[in-house]
Amino acid sequence: MTSELRGTRDDLESTLNAIPDLLFELGLDGRIHHLRHSRAALLPAPAQMLVGQRMQDIVAPDAAAGCLAALQAAHDTGHSAGHQYRLGSGGDERWFELSIARKENAAPGEAPRFIALSRDITERKLSEARTYHLAYFDALTGLPNRRMLLDRMERSLDAARRAGQVGALLFIDLDNFKQINDARGHSLGDLLLVQVAQRLVDLLAPGDIVARLGGDEFVVLVHDLAGGMQDAGPAAMAVAETLRVALEAPYTIHQHLYSSTASIGITLFPKPDEGVEDLLREADTAMYRAKDLGRNRIRFYEAAMQADVQERLTLEQDLKNAAAEGQLAAFVQPQVNAAGVVVGGELLMRWNHPVRGSVPPARFIPVAEASGLILRMGDWMILQACETLARLQAAQRDLSISVNVSERQFRQDDFVERMRGVLVSTGANPAHLILEVTESLLIENLDDTIARMTELRRLGVRFSIDDFGTGYSSLAYLKRLPLYELKIDKSFVQDAPHDPNDTAIVQSIISVARHLNLHVVAEGVETRAQADFLVASQCNGLQGYLFGRPEPLQQWLARQLQGG
Repeated sequence: MTSELRGTRDDLESTLNAIPDLLFELGLDGRIHHLRHSRAALLPAPAQMLVGQRMQDIVAPDAAAGCLAALQAAHDTGHSAGHQYRLGSGGDERWFELSIARKENAAPGEAPRFIALSRDITERKLSEARTYHLAYFDALTGLPNRRMLLDRMERSLDAARRAGQVGALLFIDLDNFKQINDARGHSLGDLLLVQVAQRLVDLLAPGDIVARLGGDEFVVLVHDLAGGMQDAGPAAMAVAETLRVALEAPYTIHQHLYSSTASIGITLFPKPDEGVEDLLREADTAMYRAKDLGRNRIRFYEAAMQADVQERLTLEQDLKNAAAEGQLAAFVQPQVNAAGVVVGGELLMRWNHPVRGSVPPARFIPVAEASGLILRMGDWMILQACETLARLQAAQRDLSISVNVSERQFRQDDFVERMRGVLVSTGANPAHLILEVTESLLIENLDDTIARMTELRRLGVRFSIDDFGTGYSSLAYLKRLPLYELKIDKSFVQDAPHDPNDTAIVQSIISVARHLNLHVVAEGVETRAQADFLVASQCNGLQGYLFGRPEPLQQWLARQLQGG
């Protein structure tokens, strides 16, 4: 019998030693009466030193309170499970889960005893933390992601309504970030995004939130700006301007400086019957209005903005149909020399909608640019220009044709090859084809722009800077670019020669062009006084209503083929 008891005891001992958890026998007051220590490394002190001590003497106060509450629950119901507590701090911190059962064999009058099992769940907690971070935070920047942002916005919206305080949502989008990514690679772009995130975090007030939605889009949630919309507006603008200026400063990456700016849209909250998705949409709409107005700007959401977005969507769909149904037409406005003789024309696109009527180019060209329709439309216009040149050449009419090329069209990888192809297929003389580009093309990647223009120049094509003087006017690029012509913007011509400032600007442009051996054409010439002034100032070409309004290409071409 003794042998059997010894065997049973050893078997039980072996079983208990195999349990990976810490096993305690406790009193209701938390005092440890017995301790199994098969995993002594998990104990905060040697086992013999812990026996006789209370849990509240060993663990932190918050953990001790939880353990005592679990003991009381086991006393009342017979058992308790699932209580989690933490031991240690920093890198030595470990998590445990406590299960407690009441011993039922206590003698009458004896204080109750409890068996507690404490399981190490540190790895599970770390895994949960990793899963939570992946679900709610951006992997690149460590900022809250869209999911977390929406949750925080819900709380902020509720708090603002209860407290009567106004907050703001700022939608931030980096300008021309795709060009940096494409030119320098995604790894450099990622490093830039990390620096952007850090700048935003550094500037936020305590309690405010910055999140990354993806790509180069960030959202800032600002709380408690003011007690009313009127006062909150200037406060939100001040925050946005601080962020805009900070993001405008150069970024140092791999010992090189890179520049980037940001467009920012703002909406205020709370508003009646609006949820978090409404606020995001409003801030996004305002941000795109900031981009439309020239980038690196700040704009507030207004009710009219949403109507404008809907109108643009409708206009884009109508424009797609227009391109497919032949509603777009090529018009020409003549260009004359100082003697008033027609020497060429500028090809212009016109859209006559069956319901809208004549849609102004200033309205549909930006939509075409934003949607990508400009690529197909631009190709069609270049084809019209080259076919027109071929017919003029066949009739021995030595005229030039100018056609606008958008920045998006110009930067296509195969643009040079497509130009070569259309010149070959039509037989047009490239020396009579003038591609008009705007100064905005020169702001980004000037070296790449010069290289591509040089390639096209080798084909014989000539270049003109359209609307010269209204954008990034710089003498530095004028001497580097393979240019043929400058076109003086009509805003400088319309008040000449009566306005001394415009007169001086026009004469200065002509003087600079003459010294650089560049041809000059003045746009918007509507009066004889303007024409006489330009001719006297040695302007090479004139274009405007005085010499002819834009007319359908075929009509103009037929007259030129007949000798003018």
